[in-house]
Amino acid sequence: MTTTTRMIEVTGFTRSIAAFASQAANFVRQVIVARRNRKTIMSLGEWNDEMLHDIGVTRADLHSAIGTSLLDDPSERLGALADVRSRVRAARSII
Repeated sequence: MTTTTRMIEVTGFTRSIAAFASQAANFVRQVIVARRNRKTIMSLGEWNDEMLHDIGVTRADLHSAIGTSLLDDPSERLGALADVRSRVRAARSII
């Protein structure tokens, strides 16, 4: 085995380690964001129903969003539920 071949093998290994580290860092970042958003959504449970209505969600939406996996960002689900509710309201107002 020549020196050039060894450098290519080491470089490939280093690239693999860097890719793994990058993926691990992204995963940790996503978990941290999901945890922070979960905590924020849980604090919305302290709001009364009128306040929740003002932002376009219901208490059931909060429960549904929090019921997702701990690794998933519940704010994405809550946003989707609020969007659907908004579209339904808009469609009803047209009729």
